[in-house]
Amino acid sequence: MEIEIAAKAVYEILKDVYEESPWTREQVRADMLLPNTDYFYVYNGNELIGFLSSQDLIGEIEMTNIAVKKEYQHKGYAKTLMSQLIERPETLFLEVRQSNQNAQRLYHYFGFEIVGKRPNYYHQPIEDAIIMKRQALL
Repeated sequence: MEIEIAAKAVYEILKDVYEESPWTREQVRADMLLPNTDYFYVYNGNELIGFLSSQDLIGEIEMTNIAVKKEYQHKGYAKTLMSQLIERPETLFLEVRQSNQNAQRLYHYFGFEIVGKRPNYYHQPIEDAIIMKRQALL
């Protein structure tokens, strides 16, 4: 997918999910161009409806975002995206809002365990982040 089209689609998904995107379209595009960043996509027909982004941090992978348009949530699309990520053999990390129990259940399903907390990590509203990890595959 062409970078401009992908960046616009990801930005629109972020606006849909968060009501106001935490990133600008230019920030999304710049992130996509980083050599250590990967984006995975999920479609409904030809429509891009969700994405997962990750960053390679020298032997470890951090999932930086996962989002599915509201009208397509709770239909298995996030599991499809996570299935692509967990094929990676490296140790995987992510942060999730403490209140986001649905996401935490999804991550537990894929073998992630809680390993820590970042106080006041998120803004609007201010909330702690739960750090989760899946050990490297042997």
